[in-house]
Amino acid sequence: MKTFLLVAAVVLTVGVTPSIAGDARSAVAPSNVTSPTVSGTAQIGQALTASSGSWAGDTPITFTYAWERCDTAGSGCAAIAGATGNVYSVVGADGGHTLRTAVTAHNSSGTATAESTQTGTVTAATAPQNTALPQITGTSTVGSTLTATNGTWSGSTPITYTYAWERCATNGASCGAIGGATAQTYKVASADAAHTLRVVVTATNAGGSGQATSSFVSVNTTSAPANTVAPAVTGTAKQGLTLSTTTGTWTGGSLTYLYVWYRCDAGETNCVSISGATAATYVVTATDVGHYVISIIVASNKSGSARANSNALGPVVAAAVTPPPPPTGTAKLPNGETSIQASSVPDTDRLSIVSVKYSPTFSTAHGTVTATFKIENAAKYDVSGALVEVLVLPSGWAKVSPEATTAADGTVSITVTPTSKAPKSGALTLFVRARTPKGDLLAGSSARRLVSFRLRR
Repeated sequence: MKTFLLVAAVVLTVGVTPSIAGDARSAVAPSNVTSPTVSGTAQIGQALTASSGSWAGDTPITFTYAWERCDTAGSGCAAIAGATGNVYSVVGADGGHTLRTAVTAHNSSGTATAESTQTGTVTAATAPQNTALPQITGTSTVGSTLTATNGTWSGSTPITYTYAWERCATNGASCGAIGGATAQTYKVASADAAHTLRVVVTATNAGGSGQATSSFVSVNTTSAPANTVAPAVTGTAKQGLTLSTTTGTWTGGSLTYLYVWYRCDAGETNCVSISGATAATYVVTATDVGHYVISIIVASNKSGSARANSNALGPVVAAAVTPPPPPTGTAKLPNGETSIQASSVPDTDRLSIVSVKYSPTFSTAHGTVTATFKIENAAKYDVSGALVEVLVLPSGWAKVSPEATTAADGTVSITVTPTSKAPKSGALTLFVRARTPKGDLLAGSSARRLVSFRLRR
């Protein structure tokens, strides 16, 4: 029992000793691996930025900066008071010198310092020089807002701008600053009426400042147009008729007017401008049918412009279609129908075989059937003197009377007598052709139609 306890104690001691030895470490202070750098333009008014470089050593590592002013060879360096950040703005005292930064790295084991390379020789900033004058944009009427452009400038950047608006006499003399008018925009006041205005722009950078003055603008005493009575469209909303519009009533002097006509749905929705409709009158077209028509008047003067809508007329109705007058040689029949001579029907006006009647309605024991056909032209006039011919299909199944001429009411009767070759029951097919005396059977005004009647014993 005693021997067991002794061995266990020895094992415990051996197991603890390596752990204690492993906790011992060496502290490592910062050491520079890559030198700090300075980026930016070495010019008065510009900003330089320092990087810390790269460092070895225990982390975390923190950095502090100290900017120095040196001679052009990079010697004789002296710390710049207060310049302890990683960004430094070049000042006038740096002109003709070079600059560098000293970066100090800190950790729990110590500190180390590394210096950047020097910059080029600091140059002075170039003062702004105007190359294009400022301009004033906007409508120069009382109550309107004018805006000044900066113009174009050379010189070192960045450049900032300030503005001073001036009120002058109508001839541009006796200019005086307008109190409080130092923004880029200016709202024209009643005191500016019958005067001219200009703006003085001052451009400033690290090298100095420069001024440029805009040209004059005259303040208009005439107010912009305003509509007091809406335009009115008169006329009948019908295809082919002419509508007229008034300009309405407006305030503001020396007005000119622009007319624009629109085609709209009900309630003046989905309006589309009508191409070319820019006069005080408008002729309604077929495209307007079913829509409403309005006019829009745009009134303008030197102080501005405004627009006003008229009333809407519509919906537009289509023009009535007037049937063409009957051609020469027509006659009114007792039954109220109109008859026309076949000789007056042109080839462009096709004939129609509009009806066929049989008497009796079918052939019994191959008896004769009289077929009566009615011929009309495109205008629904009865055609008198048309030639009608009937062919049997198949041709040997019946005999037919020769081609015949229609009467005044456009009818003609043709007899059909089935032969012994015709079946005892079924249908007999007739091919009917109608033409004018001078017409072509295969073209022009000629008409063709297939009809049939029954055969029965």
